[in-house]
Amino acid sequence: MNYRLEVVLMKTRGLVLAIIALLLMVSFKVWSHGGRLNSEGCHNDTKAKQYHCHKANAKAGDKTGNRGNKTLGQSSLSGIYNRDDWSFRSSASPLSSSLVGWYTGVSGNATDVDHVVALKDAHLSGGRGWSFAQKRAFANDPLNHVAAVPYVNRTLKSAFKPLKFITKLRHAGYRFAHGRCVAYVDLYIKVKRKYGLSLASNRVDAAKVACQ
Repeated sequence: MNYRLEVVLMKTRGLVLAIIALLLMVSFKVWSHGGRLNSEGCHNDTKAKQYHCHKANAKAGDKTGNRGNKTLGQSSLSGIYNRDDWSFRSSASPLSSSLVGWYTGVSGNATDVDHVVALKDAHLSGGRGWSFAQKRAFANDPLNHVAAVPYVNRTLKSAFKPLKFITKLRHAGYRFAHGRCVAYVDLYIKVKRKYGLSLASNRVDAAKVACQ
């Protein structure tokens, strides 16, 4: 073989091997902690078991960067409501197996565990700056739980305040179980007072009148 050709082939082979080695190193770095990046440049690190970000625009302390590090004194600095921040576990509620809707007394094949004071309502009325531990405690407090028929919970009540929920439920052709409407408003007030949440715009007196 021509000497010059042999030298060129050896150099080419060395360059190819170097490129392959570099690609293997990059691949190992990516796969060693697994998980594709989301739109925020973050992902779940399956090896370290935490959530972290790679892109510069994923700001430290925002609602995505905090998911893997929710500690007692840490709060969601973004101020934007994110249900995931509240770590609600419906399966842990004593009502998770109930088949009777608390508001209406109607039985169903399954019910939802509903928050009397919705998580979004709590966020907007004072819980915005709570730590993740405080949000988790509120979301999983049995005092704030009732069983609800899915349509009543998800469509009629949702995150609405008492007066609007009562009005929507009646317009939809449903009725509260006997005495349950006033009991609902009283429980709503009790939960909000327990957690120091504002009742300023809730019109609870008008809601009780609407129960009559």
